[in-house]
Amino acid sequence: MPQDDYTFGDSELAERRLELLGTTFQDTTRDFIRAQGPAEPALAVDLGSGPGHTTVLLRDTLRPKLTLAIDFSEAYVAATAKRVEGDPTVEVIEADALDLPERVADAEVIFVRMLNPPQRDPLGAVDLWLQRLAPGGVMLIEEVESIETEEPALARYLVLQREMLDVNANRLEIGPRLDAELGSHPALRSSEVVRFQPGAGIAARMFGMNFGTWRDRRAVVEAHETAELDAIAKGLGRVATAPEDSAPIFWSMRQIVLARG
Repeated sequence: MPQDDYTFGDSELAERRLELLGTTFQDTTRDFIRAQGPAEPALAVDLGSGPGHTTVLLRDTLRPKLTLAIDFSEAYVAATAKRVEGDPTVEVIEADALDLPERVADAEVIFVRMLNPPQRDPLGAVDLWLQRLAPGGVMLIEEVESIETEEPALARYLVLQREMLDVNANRLEIGPRLDAELGSHPALRSSEVVRFQPGAGIAARMFGMNFGTWRDRRAVVEAHETAELDAIAKGLGRVATAPEDSAPIFWSMRQIVLARG
C-alpha cells in the first residue's frame, strides 16, 4: 500500500485495535514462529510491524541478536520505539515494505502478518522480500484465509469491510490467493491453515474500532445510508457488551513458509 493510504488508519483508536488484535492472535502466531523460525537468529525482520506488538512477539519467541521493525507509519514507528525503549537488540525503521532500505539485508527470518500484499502483484512483493533473506533464511507469512460467523451484526460488518477493501484494491481473505499463486514457487516450503475461535465480544470490539476509522470515508458514505451505518455500529456494540447471546465467529489463518536456497 502507498504510504498515504494506511487502510485502517494509524490513529490512537487504530493502535488500540491492533493491540487487541495482537493479544487475540498471539498464541497461534507464537506457535507458528516457534515451529518454523530459527532459534536465536542473527537478524529477524518484522515487516509491517504496526505499533510493535508483533515485534515484541518475534523478539521474545526467537531471541534474535537483532530485530528490525519496519513500518511506513510515523505514528506506529514511534509507538514501537516506545514499546521497546531501552532494548539495544531492537531497531525501528520507518520505511515502505516495497521500498526497503539497504539496512534490511541477509535476514535469517522475515515475518509478515496481515500486511496484505499488494493485490496487483502479491508474488512480486514476496519475491522482493525473499531477496532480503540470507541463504537458508525463511520468510513466515500469516494472512487471513477466512472468517465465518452466523452472528448477523458481525456478518453485516464483514460484508461492508470486504466492500471497502475492494474499493481500495485490497482483500480481507487473501490467504487462498496466496496459497494458489505460491503453489509452484520454488521457495515454498509449506502452506497450512490454522483455525481458531476468538470470542464474539472480542471480534465485535475489534470490528467496532475498525469501523470507527473508515465508516466516514467518501466511498462508504456514498454507497450506504447513515441509518444503515448506525445500525452496524449499534449491532457491534450489542455483541461487544453481551457476547453470550451471540453466535460464535471462527478465524482461519493461512501460514506460509518460504526459504531462500
